[in-house]
Amino acid sequence: MSKIIDPHLHFFSLQQGQYHWLKHTPPAWQNLDLIRQDHLPEALSDLRDFTLEGCVHIEAGFDNDQPRRELDWLAEILPVPRYKAVGYAQIDAPNAQFRAQLDALHHPSLIAVRDITEGHDAARLQSPQVADNLAYLSECGLHFEAQFELSQHTVVQHLCDIARQLPQLRIMLNHSGLVGQHDNWQDNAARLAALPHCAIKFSGHELLDHPLPLQAQLHSLLNLFGRERVMFASNHPVCLIQHSYEAIWHKYLNLCEDDAPLWHQLSYANAKSWYGFS
Repeated sequence: MSKIIDPHLHFFSLQQGQYHWLKHTPPAWQNLDLIRQDHLPEALSDLRDFTLEGCVHIEAGFDNDQPRRELDWLAEILPVPRYKAVGYAQIDAPNAQFRAQLDALHHPSLIAVRDITEGHDAARLQSPQVADNLAYLSECGLHFEAQFELSQHTVVQHLCDIARQLPQLRIMLNHSGLVGQHDNWQDNAARLAALPHCAIKFSGHELLDHPLPLQAQLHSLLNLFGRERVMFASNHPVCLIQHSYEAIWHKYLNLCEDDAPLWHQLSYANAKSWYGFS
């Protein structure tokens, strides 16, 4: 049994949470019926070849008006030493509003906040108030889960400019930067990789119609970020678009090509270090 820490997954309770994005305006995903149901920790407790030692739960729209409710629900279903939580806060909110949102989120499990800024929404990261909001996030000891396409040049440049002024701010780029086969992304990845407090999660490939070949992409990211700032993540249950939970971890294991130290770092040690598991 191989120990893993999964730094990007979601649990759902459709009766207790709102999940408007999934219940009322669902994306046009394959296998949507497998995803649009309850997903709870016990379903991952009896894996055949892996032991889930810890996880980072990423906000999933449980209640975006009162995102603290999701953190309280997680505390009921997960043992404290085994998980960290990423909550929702609007990163381009007016500064006073953002501070109030973050203060209301205060919870022992909270490690970071995420605000999805993909596509045209990425322009929100260039709002003037984002720099102060990220500074407050850093002051609170929390990091920013950034989710946008690495092909967004002006967004990457702006975020790097902010981050250089905030050397303590940790930035975790979600889903490998959502890069497709024809995207121009490596220069932007190099800009982020030059920030020592920026890491990247290798995940979310099922969200793209034409993702980069995984082996080539992993090789590029390791060259840019090094072995200590890349980590495998499942994006469960969204990974069910293509793969079961166990199948996606087998896929990652195969990418390591019998390099046991690399597998240990990317599947366990890096997530443990970056997310502060004891």
